[in-house]
Amino acid sequence: MKRFIIMAIMACSAVALAFSIFYMVRIFQSDIGVTVAGLSAEQEHSERVVIISQEQGSYMMDEIQKGAHESAEAHRLMVDFSGVYRSNLEEFMKQIDIAIASKVDGIIVEGVDDPEFERLVTKATAKGIPVITINSDAPGSLRKTYVGSDHYQEGIVMGEHIASRLNGTGVVGVIQNTAISDADELRLKALKEIFRRYAGLQLVFASEVGDSAQPTMQVYDILNHYPDVSAFIGLPTASGESIVQAVYSRSRINEYQIYMFDDSPQTLALIGKGMIQAGLSRYYEQMGRMSVDLLSRWMEGSQLPLNNSYFTPIRVVTSTSGEGGVP
Repeated sequence: MKRFIIMAIMACSAVALAFSIFYMVRIFQSDIGVTVAGLSAEQEHSERVVIISQEQGSYMMDEIQKGAHESAEAHRLMVDFSGVYRSNLEEFMKQIDIAIASKVDGIIVEGVDDPEFERLVTKATAKGIPVITINSDAPGSLRKTYVGSDHYQEGIVMGEHIASRLNGTGVVGVIQNTAISDADELRLKALKEIFRRYAGLQLVFASEVGDSAQPTMQVYDILNHYPDVSAFIGLPTASGESIVQAVYSRSRINEYQIYMFDDSPQTLALIGKGMIQAGLSRYYEQMGRMSVDLLSRWMEGSQLPLNNSYFTPIRVVTSTSGEGGVP
């Protein structure tokens, strides 16, 4: 009898332990920000792809996820979404390492110009996990391809649009991200190239750009040092409202033209009100759809190798929603 009781207690303990482990795993998945796409029961054992972002919860990632869901359903793939909600490079790298350790079949990730990122892509490749970069590239890594807009071409398109709107004359203040990315450098290189064609155009910058130099402070600095500034161009995504508020607090908003390298709902609302003259659409939903489609082709072996990059469209967005653009 005593032996029976002991065995019963052990059995109950084993069941309790199993449930505990199950819920711990579920909680862990929630803590790292993994969201599983709602796929049908017959897809539970499909190949699994993870998309990892530095901007979880952003308009950009919401759009990428829409396209990725659509393509995943068409290819009968299971797609997860992971990443960080604020720019946190260490945590971002950890998410990539977790995806590799969980033996996913493919990884789609925002590229970062960092040796640790390249190391992790090499690690994934060694384990047979193909990696595609999306929205931002890391051409020095072993990624299979890049899917996203051509950032240099973004600068060309926006530079030409601004030059046209200013009739080839004016001082344009550049509002930068606190940490300059490869994408920013390519856009700025193109802007400078376009502005060099016009003797009357000049790009100017805040005296300091660091962790404390938020868009508002950069606007104030430029207004203080360049009183003849006639326009602003914002590199940071969704910083349009900060730029508008800073300009408005110092002068009348209609004295300056403002341009943005994004088309977030916030930016589009300000364009509609005439407070921002133009933004740039980068077709994020198409990025998500194309990246999953290409990864599926790689895993199936139906398209080997992939091209070095696949550029998605860009288009200047104005209040008339029809100006400019590169298909």
